[in-house]
Amino acid sequence: MAVNNKISKKGTFGTTMGVTSIIAILVILVLIVFSALSITTSKADLNLAQKTARATSDFYIADGSAEENLAEIAGIVKSGNSYDGILISMGYDVVSDGDDTLVSYDVPINSNKSLFVTIRVGKDGSLDRESWQVRSTSVWQTSEGLDLIIG
Repeated sequence: MAVNNKISKKGTFGTTMGVTSIIAILVILVLIVFSALSITTSKADLNLAQKTARATSDFYIADGSAEENLAEIAGIVKSGNSYDGILISMGYDVVSDGDDTLVSYDVPINSNKSLFVTIRVGKDGSLDRESWQVRSTSVWQTSEGLDLIIG
């Protein structure tokens, strides 16, 4: 009787060991795939964070430069002299708009964007910001047509 018990136990031990090994291998493969996906996602997040930091830094550098230009314009306007010719000679765009004067200028942010500023100078010398906006400086590329698949 003892011989029959040994044979019976030997057969079940081999089957259990095979199923356990397959499950362990599958679990390890799943963990490897998830770790690879995690590393890829982390690298993409790092690249995005670096691009965002660079874009934010570039914008605030341009914004500071635009504020310096605004202070320069305010100083020239407050001096009481005829400021139109002075501002034009300094590279600003000056346009008369009824009683007021519009002074505009661009401050480059990067190769694709610039900060466009328009200041309204009142008759009394007051300065108001008409626009302070980011504009694209790259040329828009259009395609020759639409490829439509009609089936």
